[in-house]
Amino acid sequence: MTKGDMSGGFVKSVLTNRRITKYNKMVDAKSSAYDKWQHAKEKEPVMKVEAPISYETLETGEVIPHRLPEPKVKVIPYAKIWEVGNDEGDENAVYLFVSPKGKLTKRATEVVKQYFIAHPEHNVVYGDEDELGQKGKYIHPYFKPDWSPDSYLNAFYIGSFFACRARTMHEASSEYDSAVRMLGGTANKKNSPEQVGLEASLLSADVLFCMLAIHEHAFAKRTGIEFPIGHIREVLFHRNPEQDVFYGRHFHNSRHMLQKETTVSIVIPSKDHPEVLRRCLESIVETTSESDKIKYDIVVLDNGSEAKNRVRYGVFIGKIPKKNGLTRINYLYKLDEFNFSAMCNKGAKNTQGEYLLFLNDDIECVKEGWLREMVSQAQLRHVGAVGAKLIYPDTDLIQHAGIANVRRGPVHKLQKMHDNKSHYFGYNRGIHNNIGVTAACLLISRQKFNDVGGFPLELKVAFNDVDFCYSIFEKGYYNVCCNHIFLKHHESLSRGLDNMDPKKMERLAVEGDTLMRRHSHLYNVDPFYSPHLTEDETISAIIPREDYTAVEDIPYSNVTIHDKGIKGAREDQCLRVGCEYNGTLDNWLYGVVADGVDDGYYLKGYSFVIGSDNAIFDKKLLLRRVERHESGAGPVDSKVYSFSLYTWYRPDIRVRLQDQVNVDLTGYKLKIKKGVLIPGFYQIGMLAIDRTGRTKLVNWVPNVLIIK
Repeated sequence: MTKGDMSGGFVKSVLTNRRITKYNKMVDAKSSAYDKWQHAKEKEPVMKVEAPISYETLETGEVIPHRLPEPKVKVIPYAKIWEVGNDEGDENAVYLFVSPKGKLTKRATEVVKQYFIAHPEHNVVYGDEDELGQKGKYIHPYFKPDWSPDSYLNAFYIGSFFACRARTMHEASSEYDSAVRMLGGTANKKNSPEQVGLEASLLSADVLFCMLAIHEHAFAKRTGIEFPIGHIREVLFHRNPEQDVFYGRHFHNSRHMLQKETTVSIVIPSKDHPEVLRRCLESIVETTSESDKIKYDIVVLDNGSEAKNRVRYGVFIGKIPKKNGLTRINYLYKLDEFNFSAMCNKGAKNTQGEYLLFLNDDIECVKEGWLREMVSQAQLRHVGAVGAKLIYPDTDLIQHAGIANVRRGPVHKLQKMHDNKSHYFGYNRGIHNNIGVTAACLLISRQKFNDVGGFPLELKVAFNDVDFCYSIFEKGYYNVCCNHIFLKHHESLSRGLDNMDPKKMERLAVEGDTLMRRHSHLYNVDPFYSPHLTEDETISAIIPREDYTAVEDIPYSNVTIHDKGIKGAREDQCLRVGCEYNGTLDNWLYGVVADGVDDGYYLKGYSFVIGSDNAIFDKKLLLRRVERHESGAGPVDSKVYSFSLYTWYRPDIRVRLQDQVNVDLTGYKLKIKKGVLIPGFYQIGMLAIDRTGRTKLVNWVPNVLIIK
């Protein structure tokens, strides 16, 4: 080794140590963000609400207003729930039932009291919780969905505390007493709390909540978007580290049976994919059974296959055996432009089944019972659309586990994440209520399908299934995703630059705007997905305002123009880039209905280098204009624009990448001023610069920013 090599190695070591030291200081400052935020939150005064006024009419006809007294909150441990049924106290009181495995926050009772004053329409409420870690640090917050009846029937997600009005408790107490006795609990004063035992007390809490929910008609169809049970979106309880958040009743894989025989019509749009369709049809037949009590027919809708494929469709369909519940397959061909909504609606009109199953032709059914499980949910009166977990073939990677509605619109949660482990409190396990599910596999009763008028014809290609689900939700039904079953979805795992088509991107943006304009009140609103959770495909808790820095406070990014590209950089897939939002700033802040606002563009996401110490890299976001070519799409010229970034702390990325080094500060945000870029389509990329050496890495992703 030469002296020059030794000197170079020494310099690199010094530079690396400096970068790591600086990096660790930044992480230390940001890593306690949730703990600091929660401690600060608990010190905030609770907003007071004036109690409602009642009116008394005297014999003289005079009306006298009386302000109702504020309720007194009575904290009752789960182990003493059995005593409450015999409490003849103040009917205006509020009972706050609490697990013995943890503690309420100091402000919890006041928050609950003020909630009931402010929400006379609610008689039962629950809230969020976290875990009490070492040295009193708050960790692992569970930001729960708003009332989700099917999630609750599947698991006790209510967890460590809930509250109800005393009069509601007394009205429901007779049903509760009977249920507790049936389950081996106790509901009279002859038995002591010691006799109940912890497990019985937790079971009693679960049963009590169920009885309260039944009393409040919480398992029925809603009137519009109003919920029968309240949810306080605030952490009000710190559970002990060893405590299971579900108290023994986790999301499960139970087998459900149908109450009676029924019929299902399966609608499958398909064009020029005869082999793909054959695999789909054969898998349906092989995974259904006469014992499922389901008779089903299939209609295949073809809007323009070439002649030889039409013949193959006929041959393959004719060879499918009529067994295991299959009655017939109908093949409908009509040359027409592609309109997914119109094809699905046509399929519904040409079938008679009590239930409709919309299925992509690239779905492959894997295990018996999947159709029975979906129908068992769809037959519930309060349930609307029913979806299933979809997995990419030959992997355990999730393609679909339910749709969430975030600022940038609908997102497939947990997409391309491994299903071999449970994510965010069982999100990919059991049955969950979601605001939407994909029409790659969507089941609904014909009556409810007709109730919302079918799929929207103006959304021909994208977002039609999301719009359909939003309409179902607005009608008062609860949509469900069955993550206790799975099917294979042969959709491509990767869509690179060859699939990036600016015209398609523009159409996608237009249809996305159409979706949100049709449901503008749902902009950045999802009752089943907390605003305190990440907005990309992952699910992890983040603190509000994204590590204390609001987008309004981030300065506009400086731009550098590289006429001949990034000099000395090599394109490398080890530089990973995730883009969670790329659009106008006014859409991010105000939604698609914003008028008269033109503040430029906003991008956010994450980026990291696989197999390297990420502390040594500085990053810049890249943009380059692209256009459509005969062979696909590509850059207009060699010019590249680079932008400085705001670094965003992302503990959720660290959790996902535990085998990578220093990935806590992988988040990025930036704002671009209006007028900096000429109108066009700009592909998004990233530049990573090794500040301890000469390495420059570049990678481009299929995300496109549209500059108008």
